[in-house]
Amino acid sequence: MTAISDKYRQLGGARGFLGSPLGRETAAPNGGRQQEFQNGSIYWHPQTGAWEIHGMIRDRWLALGGAGSFLGYPTTDETAARDGVGRFNDFERASIYWHPATGAHEIHGLIRQRWRDLGGELSPLGYPLTDETPCADGVGRYNHCQNGSLYWTPATGAHEVFGAIRERWAELRGERGLLGYPSAAPATEIRGRITYTIGYFQHGAVEVNMATQGVLVKKYSTQAAPNYLVPLVVFRVADDDGSRPCAIAVDGAQHWVDEANRVFAAAGVRFVWDGVLRELRDTEVNKLTGEGDPWWPAAAARLNRIAAQERSVVVVHRFGPGSTSIGGGFSWWTYDFVAMSFFDPNALGVLPHELGHHFGLPHTHGRDFQNERQATDYILNGQSVDELDGDRSLIDDTPPDPYIVSLSQATAVNAVTLAGRPFALARQNIMSYWNHGGSGRLSASQIERVRHLVVERSRRYLAVTVVPPIDCPTLLGQLAGLQRRLADLVAERDAAVAPADRRRLSLAVTRLRSQVRRVQGRAALGGCS
Repeated sequence: MTAISDKYRQLGGARGFLGSPLGRETAAPNGGRQQEFQNGSIYWHPQTGAWEIHGMIRDRWLALGGAGSFLGYPTTDETAARDGVGRFNDFERASIYWHPATGAHEIHGLIRQRWRDLGGELSPLGYPLTDETPCADGVGRYNHCQNGSLYWTPATGAHEVFGAIRERWAELRGERGLLGYPSAAPATEIRGRITYTIGYFQHGAVEVNMATQGVLVKKYSTQAAPNYLVPLVVFRVADDDGSRPCAIAVDGAQHWVDEANRVFAAAGVRFVWDGVLRELRDTEVNKLTGEGDPWWPAAAARLNRIAAQERSVVVVHRFGPGSTSIGGGFSWWTYDFVAMSFFDPNALGVLPHELGHHFGLPHTHGRDFQNERQATDYILNGQSVDELDGDRSLIDDTPPDPYIVSLSQATAVNAVTLAGRPFALARQNIMSYWNHGGSGRLSASQIERVRHLVVERSRRYLAVTVVPPIDCPTLLGQLAGLQRRLADLVAERDAAVAPADRRRLSLAVTRLRSQVRRVQGRAALGGCS
């Protein structure tokens, strides 16, 4: 009798699910033994014992090299997963999990450990969808799962990324982009009664407002990819005689600047405005509509001179050409200014859109259509789909965008089918004309161009400030000092007898804890550990 024959008998022998033997026991890699049966195999090794393996899990194990591979020998029989649906086998250095919706995939090392710490197949991630796979840089590794992914590098360890955070990170080219690899477990933070979920990465963070599902990317400065502060000066324009002043107040201009900073945070660009609405009396500037104006050369030259003097991006809020004020704005990367109108709280995306033009971004769309019928006719008539991609000569990651006026405000519509061909709408891209629903954003390629233009303009006239990287050793030293002070203060409070002393010390503890949390947040955002 052998360990394999004992195991076979325990499993019911020929009447069990394995069925009849297909041959005798034979030698297996590294001093083991094996025997094949109609519906599976039993493998034995002196360090593991004898265990059965069958079905798609066995197929996957054998495809990866079986007992001679990095997985090693089985250390369990095929076992029901805790959800009662999936199945798994553990091996010496890995596991293979199977589910009818996913098939069989291996997971091992620190990725498997993190996955199991999160709850394994019962975790929010679900079952593996891939084997552990090397990243393109040859450094990192990952497993995709049903509802998220786990990434590992020697420098960061293994961390999960899922949901809207993973979606936005992937849009920004994942680990190959400006944010790098996940560097910590996602966290939940409550600010002003609103819950935020935050994903931390090597070079920034992605946070989701759980009330609105708004997504904000925060890139922090690094030696290789610094952040930039870009100065703005803002003018409220009237005619030469003071008539037709633009109806904008400081609060309105600030709302627009705040929205621009939300959008451009992903690029590591922040616009700095001193909060002063400067007054400019200039009829030609006040009635600018664009390069078709006969007074365009003189007015544009005047604004460019102001920009050169201020060494800032000039934002002019003008009234418009006629007796009533106009909406919208315009700019281009050949101008040193952005022309805007009165503040419209329903059009917060206008200033970041125009600043996008200012820093080198065309529209995502190449043609406008009044309705779906008109757009369908364009396709049926054999017109070029490439012509629908308005930024194809500069931006490589925004697809053809058939802008359809009748759907522009239908924020629930994110795709259309025209002449049998599906098109994803650039609904969320800040350089589209779609109603962004407050979620306008930049693509990875757009970010690259913006950063290039910021540097180019800084060499010519713009007083851009380069934000230095976070000094992690200094910051962590500061944090350690604060934590020591906090521990001492807590001990002093707990030892206090007089109620007045306890109240005073409790207040001091609260203040110091808040300071510790702020520094911890900066350290987490800077990838300091």
